[in-house]
Amino acid sequence: MKKSIAIFLSVLMSNTTLLFAQTPDETFNESVTVTGTYKPEINEFDKINVAPQISDTSTAMRHKFNYEVSTTRLTSLYSPTRIKAAKIIGEPTSRLYNSYVKVGFGNYWSPMAEIYYNSTRNKKLNYGAFVTHNSSWGTIGKKKKNILFPDTYYGKNHFSQTGLTLFGKYIVGGKHQLAMDLSYDNDYNMYYGFNDLTLHQNDSLLGFAHSETVNYRDSLKVKDYRSLYNRLAWDFGVKNLSSDALGYSANIRVANLWALYKQNELNLNFDGDLHYAFNVGKKKYKSIAYMHFMWDGYYGTAKPNSSTVLPLGYLGTSPTTQSAFRNIFNINPYVDFLLGTFKVHAGFLSSIENFDHADSTRFHIYPDVELSKSFAKEAFNLSLGATGAFDPNSLDVLRQVNPYVAPYASLCGTSHYDFYLRMRVNFSKKLELKLYGEFNIFKNDLNFKLDTNYALRNVYEPLYVSYNRVKAGGDFTFVNDEMLMLSLGGNYYYYTDSTLSYRPSFDAHFTARLNYHDKWIAQLQALVIGKVKGSQTVTNADGSVEVETLPLRYGISAELEYRHNRALSFFIKADNLAYKRYYLWSNYPSQRITFLAGLTYTILTKKK
Repeated sequence: MKKSIAIFLSVLMSNTTLLFAQTPDETFNESVTVTGTYKPEINEFDKINVAPQISDTSTAMRHKFNYEVSTTRLTSLYSPTRIKAAKIIGEPTSRLYNSYVKVGFGNYWSPMAEIYYNSTRNKKLNYGAFVTHNSSWGTIGKKKKNILFPDTYYGKNHFSQTGLTLFGKYIVGGKHQLAMDLSYDNDYNMYYGFNDLTLHQNDSLLGFAHSETVNYRDSLKVKDYRSLYNRLAWDFGVKNLSSDALGYSANIRVANLWALYKQNELNLNFDGDLHYAFNVGKKKYKSIAYMHFMWDGYYGTAKPNSSTVLPLGYLGTSPTTQSAFRNIFNINPYVDFLLGTFKVHAGFLSSIENFDHADSTRFHIYPDVELSKSFAKEAFNLSLGATGAFDPNSLDVLRQVNPYVAPYASLCGTSHYDFYLRMRVNFSKKLELKLYGEFNIFKNDLNFKLDTNYALRNVYEPLYVSYNRVKAGGDFTFVNDEMLMLSLGGNYYYYTDSTLSYRPSFDAHFTARLNYHDKWIAQLQALVIGKVKGSQTVTNADGSVEVETLPLRYGISAELEYRHNRALSFFIKADNLAYKRYYLWSNYPSQRITFLAGLTYTILTKKK
């Protein structure tokens, strides 16, 4: 018995010695594969209240705005604790969908197409191409029997928008990203804002021999009232991707715009920033300091010659050669603080420009401050701020805001100060309410009026107006597990200048989006725009003259997509379901209803 106890104690002491001989720093280079029933679990976290959605880039509407985004890296105020990466055994690589073809066709002979290609999985290099086309070749209105000059039969409202973009980025050393884009856009449009009656009433001014039986519209050629813009742009950017305290980004853009009527605008832009992250209050609070700077240069020329023919109905003097070089320099230092439930953004924007007058330089100072406070575990948020900027209304901006602007339009920048109060309330993970109020001070804000140099009253010239505005509005959003999204909102506007044209007193919108098991995706949208004052005068039957008023406008659009499988889907869109011929600009009626149907085919790549 004593011998057995001695042997047991000897074994126990030897194992204990081995146990304490191990050091905390020792690790085992072994992999253990466990086979059994796997039960995936995801802990509950606060969810973002607005569900992400995929916006379809094709549209049945006549025109769209193009927004140029200069990528700027935002450094997070929160620094997570580093953890050791886990090794996952036997995880298969997913199959990539790196290209697709989308085609469609609609009424009024409206084809559309998209072709997209992106490179396959690569940690350092990414590149691709994107081609789009959207056009329509119809007319508005129909000839009426026994009416020689109908006022509902308009010029051909053809339009065509085609774009090509090549893009790529390369990661250098895992810390720096180089990105480059090369794009070309072609925008073809028509000054179709006239009808048979307008032509007949102005036949002598247009050079036609007066006749009570000749229909002048059918004798017109498309080239008599068309417009055409081409734009070629090159963008190059570099930024750091590391989590170092000091970071930077820099972007260069060269864009050239040339138009049918011997116009050219060369734009050079440099945009960059330096930022530094640091702690305050004994490392209790996070902060980031930024220095953002930008230079925008525009060289514009107009070189009409004896063969240059302006849009139909021009009565003014022959245009002359013009050229001007305009500059804008911006310096914007600011600091962001995260102080518990308070977020503080403090800075200013200084701007030096000669955009309005090429031979005169002006200096502007704008505030750039915001104070934000969250309550009740971020269920309620209140923000108060003041900002401002100088916005150049270049030729490229003018032709996108109003496609019927006159050639050789005057250019002027808009200076504005904006003071706002915003409130966000999260009632639950599914309900969110946003309310906001603004007071804006505008100097030389971009507006438009009909150009009196055109007999048909269908060409616009810029009108720069200074005024103050009060804006109040809100949005209510409901999201149900990303299957259903409802959004309802609107705005009310009060202007201190009664001469403004095309500025509504209110607008409202409603959006409903349904995603049924990623198989059926449907969307319904409605928009209402209040009455606005037009830019032309109307003579009544009694001889009195009054300013034209565009009535309340509303539109309803719907989209439906059926995803047959991961590679093939079908879609149909309908715009202006209310079948109402509204006017976004005087003398430019819309189509009553448009349809577009097509399919998308996604090309699978080989597994790697």
